[in-house]
Amino acid sequence: MKILKYLLASLFIISMVDGNQIQKDGIEITTFTKEQALEMIKARDAQWKGKIEKSDSLIASQKEVIDDSKELILELQTFSKVDSVLSAAKSRQIKLLKTRDEANEKMIKVLEPKWYENTYLWLVIGFILGKV
Repeated sequence: MKILKYLLASLFIISMVDGNQIQKDGIEITTFTKEQALEMIKARDAQWKGKIEKSDSLIASQKEVIDDSKELILELQTFSKVDSVLSAAKSRQIKLLKTRDEANEKMIKVLEPKWYENTYLWLVIGFILGKV
C-alpha cells in the first residue's frame, strides 16, 4: 500500500510539471484563440502544399526517367539481337575461312612439283645417257 501511495504521489507531481510549453514571440502560451489556431493551420497547410508540389514534380520527373529508361532498354535489346546475329555470322565466316585455308594447303601440296618433275634431274640424266 505504501508503494502505491508513493507511486500515485509521484505521478501526480510529474503531471503537474509541464515540460511541453509552447511559446510565441517569447511569450508562453497555454491556450490559443480561434484566429491563432486558424493561422497555425493555414501555415501548416502552406508548408504541406509546398511539399506536395515538390513531391508531384519529383514524381513527374521520375516518370520521365522511367519512360526514358524503358526506351533505352528496348533499344539495347534490339542492339543485343543485332549483335548476336552478327556474332553468329562471324563465327560461320571464321569456320568457312578455316575450311578454305585447309583446302588451299591441300592444293599447294598437289601443285608442289614431285621428285620426278625436277628439271635438273632430267638434265643430269640426259648428260649421263648422252655420255653412255
